[in-house]
Amino acid sequence: NEYKSYLRMITHKDLETSSSDDSWDDDDETSDAPAAPEPAAALERVDFEAYPPADEDWHGTKVLVDSLCQGLTLDVGYLTQTLIDNYKVGTVIKGADIEVGEDDPVFAIASILPLQFYKDKQKLATLTESIIANCSEEDKHEVSEILQSTKTALVMNAKFANLPLQITGQLYKALKMDLLAERKENEAYNVTHLACLGKGFTKPEKRKKKKLKVSKPSVEYQNLDMELFHDVASHVVSWKVPDETLAPVTNSTAQQALQGYRSLLILPLDKFLEKVDVIVEQLTD
Repeated sequence: NEYKSYLRMITHKDLETSSSDDSWDDDDETSDAPAAPEPAAALERVDFEAYPPADEDWHGTKVLVDSLCQGLTLDVGYLTQTLIDNYKVGTVIKGADIEVGEDDPVFAIASILPLQFYKDKQKLATLTESIIANCSEEDKHEVSEILQSTKTALVMNAKFANLPLQITGQLYKALKMDLLAERKENEAYNVTHLACLGKGFTKPEKRKKKKLKVSKPSVEYQNLDMELFHDVASHVVSWKVPDETLAPVTNSTAQQALQGYRSLLILPLDKFLEKVDVIVEQLTD
């Protein structure tokens, strides 16, 4: 299969792998719900390979999307299927040598999804309204206009936290190549703004300091990509989540735990593409 041959196998000896929870209904909605727990882990050697998203990846992709979208009100199953249908500018990372009948977990999905591909406009409105509700008053109008524009795309890069960094770099390389190619064929991909979802946290010592109610949280990001995007973002929206992946270690108090956040960063297309080049350079050397 020559599809995305530039993103081939990468080996990581100590990756935590899992199978997803197949019991969820595809009409589930999340609204300030606790974070989906990290699946039970087993250490093993894994060879990775990139594939275009397919229907068989639905359950594994949904687990990743649900974790990334914590704190938002949306139909997770619908978004998952829309990402899978957007196979021309999307990639999933799975094991390279899966036996027939063996569980095939999805370790990552990366996608640039034009919001006009959200065919159910009511579901899109529910999602965008829940984002706007977390905006500061001065940002609400502009963020609302951007999210309602047909020239905006959602950037999803949902993955296992301990996935090798080289794969993150290659995923962004794939996204950029796919986007530039599809822009020539499909007008929907001629977007002007990207809305990037990512995970973050605040440290206990920063939360101890008294702040004015109008002050913005000092969010740190879990991954380099969001740090770089933040530097050139025109708008930043962040909200607290009860992120179980950031739970305190045994005997730690709540004050010692990291506070989970999710953030949406809005970037002009040219700034996004420039930062993608930086991400690829830094993570694939």
